[in-house]
Amino acid sequence: MRRISKTSAGLRAAHILKSNDGASIVLVSIIAILVITAVVILRMSTSSLMAGSDKQYRQDQAYMMATSMGASLDNLIVTKTIRLTNYTDPNGTVIITDSPTSIPNSSVTATVTPSGVGYVLQVEAKVAGETYIYSAYYSRAGNSDNFTRQIL
Repeated sequence: MRRISKTSAGLRAAHILKSNDGASIVLVSIIAILVITAVVILRMSTSSLMAGSDKQYRQDQAYMMATSMGASLDNLIVTKTIRLTNYTDPNGTVIITDSPTSIPNSSVTATVTPSGVGYVLQVEAKVAGETYIYSAYYSRAGNSDNFTRQIL
């Protein structure tokens, strides 16, 4: 017959439960408190992780909206569909504003401002409180109507 050590925690707990009637309720209460605490801690950490991922998702959406609009406007400027020389207001001229219905609480605005010998194109995208600003500087190539882009 194998001898079992009475120093293990499980055997001690079993001995206490058999010998004392009130100790069992205390032990069950402690275990219940530990389980509830563990559940609350897991719930809080999961909530904070989800909130962080939602914020990152909105930031990524704002980045994609601004860079996509910036690339489209760059193509229109290069093909001379949009002529930067038409925008002379030193405070900036809003050339396009959009609020896509596919992304709730979002908007994108493009502004052209003359700056020195060139123009600054600024595209600001907002998605549910997150903002991304895309800026590009267009400098004139000589006296022509051709502009070259430099991303700021």
